[in-house]
Amino acid sequence: MLRKYLEIPPDSPTPIPPRQFGWYINFWHVVYMGILALMLGAAFWNGRAVLGWREVALTVLVLAQVALYFKILIFNDHWPISGRHFAIYFGGSLLLWFFEWQLAPHFFWLVMSYLGQMYGLLPPIAAIPATSLIFTLVFGESFKWNFSRLDFGDWFGIFMSYATSNVVFIFIYFISRTSSERGNLIVELKAAQQELEAARQRDAELAALRERERLARDLHDSLGHALVALSIQLEAIQRLYKVDPERASAQIDELKHLTRSSMDALRRSLDGLRASGLGDRPLRQALQNLSVEASQRTGAEVTCKIGEGADELNMTLAETIWRVTQEALTNVEKHAQARRVQVTLDPGPQAVTLKVADDGVGLPPDATTRPGHYGLRGIRERVEGLGGALTLNGNNGGGTVIEARLPII
Repeated sequence: MLRKYLEIPPDSPTPIPPRQFGWYINFWHVVYMGILALMLGAAFWNGRAVLGWREVALTVLVLAQVALYFKILIFNDHWPISGRHFAIYFGGSLLLWFFEWQLAPHFFWLVMSYLGQMYGLLPPIAAIPATSLIFTLVFGESFKWNFSRLDFGDWFGIFMSYATSNVVFIFIYFISRTSSERGNLIVELKAAQQELEAARQRDAELAALRERERLARDLHDSLGHALVALSIQLEAIQRLYKVDPERASAQIDELKHLTRSSMDALRRSLDGLRASGLGDRPLRQALQNLSVEASQRTGAEVTCKIGEGADELNMTLAETIWRVTQEALTNVEKHAQARRVQVTLDPGPQAVTLKVADDGVGLPPDATTRPGHYGLRGIRERVEGLGGALTLNGNNGGGTVIEARLPII
């Protein structure tokens, strides 16, 4: 019950203390049960000489009160408590109290516990009228309903007692409501923090997965092809060595060149695996370096045109642009056989557009679905992961244009 009681939303009709006040609620449960036990024990003590039907009736009435208390306030499956359940609880408890009072006069003061419960459980719009009736009953019974002997000072004292109780109640009510709202806000903030941490971990895992896919693609497209070629040429040399040693020697020289090229490709892949990405470098400088390196490796003319504001892009966006450019230039180097490549970056107010165009052999029809080739798929995943769009234009023999448009957030 306590867990459910403490998890009632802040807009419930009853003021709910925050989770750290659980001990406070349990304390008042114990107090109420203790008051009932003491009053019943006093009744048995007063009638200890002859225990009769009055003591039995009081026991039954008190047990009924305890059962009603547990049913409505402790083991209630429907929270927050509805007005109908509050009416059943207070109506039934006060009715039981009335019969107890008639059987044992000292039970009259048990009504004060219900005064506190009304202040603690009901909102002001319901608590003030209900407690007014109890105040009237208590003061009326205290003066034996003879108000003619009360002077102005007595009436003023009664009014001040009642008014002070209500002011204190309203103050505590709003303090507890504020504490409840703050407690719920803290819970929501912690949940949001956990979601952000989970999202960060997912992003890190996704980045690691993409890097593994890139490494798998690089090893497959470079080292894998080179090893196949080495195996074929070694078989050819084995056959030629006895019949044509000079030609076999020439084949060995080609194998040496192919081996060195494969080692360079493997080194570049490992360097890319160890690299921390864009790092602290400005995006403009990183893209220009990529273009120069691609030009040196391929012998093609690679030009880089970068608009103003590129270095002001946020780190996530800049890292994605750099990675996409790297993948695009790698594809040009491996497959395009291009003589000219143009890299263009155009930052705008709402979006940034990256375009990599070449005059190479173009894209094959199955470029995006060919098994074992992950470059274009990796580019698309990076771009779409930031809410962007990737466009591929190219035909066999007609060059290729890769355009990525990313929103600026």
